[in-house]
Amino acid sequence: MDNTITKSDFIRYLECPAYFWFFKKKPEVLENLELSDFDKELIKNGQEVELWARKLFTKGVLVESREDAAIKETQKYLDEGKKSIFQATFQVDNLYFMVDIWEWDEINNYWIINEVKATSGQEKKKDQHLYDATFQYIVAKMAGLSVGRVNLMELNKEFRKKGEINARQLIQVTDITEQVNELEEEVNLMIPDMKRIFENEHEPLPCECIYKSRNNHCPAFKYLHPNVPDYSVHDIVRIGLSTKRLETLIEESCFSIEDVPEDFKLTKYQRNHVEVTQTQNPIIEPHEIKQKLEELVYPLYFLDYETYPTAVPIYDGCVPYQQVPFQFSLHILREPNGELEHYEYLHTDPHTHPMIALANELMKVISDKGSIVIWNKKFEGKCHEDIADLLPEHAEVFHGYNQRFFDLMEIFSKNNYVHPDFRGGFSIKDILPVLVPEMSYKNLNVRDGVMAMNAWKKMMFEVEDEEEKTKMQNDLLEYCKLDTLAMVKIFEALQTL
Repeated sequence: MDNTITKSDFIRYLECPAYFWFFKKKPEVLENLELSDFDKELIKNGQEVELWARKLFTKGVLVESREDAAIKETQKYLDEGKKSIFQATFQVDNLYFMVDIWEWDEINNYWIINEVKATSGQEKKKDQHLYDATFQYIVAKMAGLSVGRVNLMELNKEFRKKGEINARQLIQVTDITEQVNELEEEVNLMIPDMKRIFENEHEPLPCECIYKSRNNHCPAFKYLHPNVPDYSVHDIVRIGLSTKRLETLIEESCFSIEDVPEDFKLTKYQRNHVEVTQTQNPIIEPHEIKQKLEELVYPLYFLDYETYPTAVPIYDGCVPYQQVPFQFSLHILREPNGELEHYEYLHTDPHTHPMIALANELMKVISDKGSIVIWNKKFEGKCHEDIADLLPEHAEVFHGYNQRFFDLMEIFSKNNYVHPDFRGGFSIKDILPVLVPEMSYKNLNVRDGVMAMNAWKKMMFEVEDEEEKTKMQNDLLEYCKLDTLAMVKIFEALQTL
């Protein structure tokens, strides 16, 4: 496949034409090509949603081979008159693509491209989905195939699991032919440009990613822009929302945060980030922090959840991608300088609903008064709203919990405390090493939320060895416990200011 341009290559070209060239010609210089656990989970989600979409086509056949063999297998099914082909594969003029579900419309006498995505109707249709589908549509027409419609098949945002899943209720089909037709002229210009880049034996010039924030840099960025430091103006807090500011800095060859001019216009939070980086002096507002801490009402409940989202819900009452809490850690401080208590719950029964058991356990240990200290109220608050929806008899309790929230993160996200070593971040893992350096996640087997999610999934549904399960349980409990203990220690550090 070295001499062909695939649909995946086209997506790389959309991200960054230079990245596309290096991926095809010189992949050894690229970074971050290894899939993270999160990326692997996204791929699994996509595969699962595609399997459900196929259930809508009872007579569909699957092309099981790949590359040249897949093209021949597809042609065989076409010759046999098959009306629905999964992973139908075509190539024309060195352009190669695979259609998720290739469907014949008997009434209109044309083929339908069904593009399956593990997204939901809740999300704005991603441009990438539309460009992806348009590429397939154009190349199919180049191959002389009669394509009359393009559908986007995704998860139905209104679906809520209740018993056995019905594929027709789970999968939402949207006709996107009109949007594809609107993009056709643009993509028709991209294809020859992509071929021109592909045929060029010389390395491309530095890419346009230089004008994007750090999270949007392509894997060729470091190779193409060796003069940009690993920690640069691309890392200034929320700079991705200030593209004109970033462009101006780059045009002035200002790559280091230390070189940002004092009179350069930035938002308050951006200026604070730049200032502490340049001076190495933290910004601390002890009066404001003290005022906020005085809002706390004892007993204090330091609460953290671990959750497991799936594209297709596992449990009744859940919707696609709902964050299902399976574990909590709760540290309780009943009075100032009192003895710290700890409670925890981890759901280990694969046959029962984790949210029901977790809710019952939590209600046993949180009384009807006192502040509930969390880190990121939006996340924990949504968990409580979902529990309230699932268990309406306890809705008042969990909505009440949300009214008692004290979001410790806001002291940092609202810049009452800014430290150069935070590097613009305000997650617990950004703050803890600075305020409580003796505590660390480094020696834990589970060190972040994605690892916790994957460990729980394996423990619940994949691992059979009881000893291994017990080890995973202990790892999960240790990780979640550290999250709430970290909050306690950060709180104590703030009290000393």
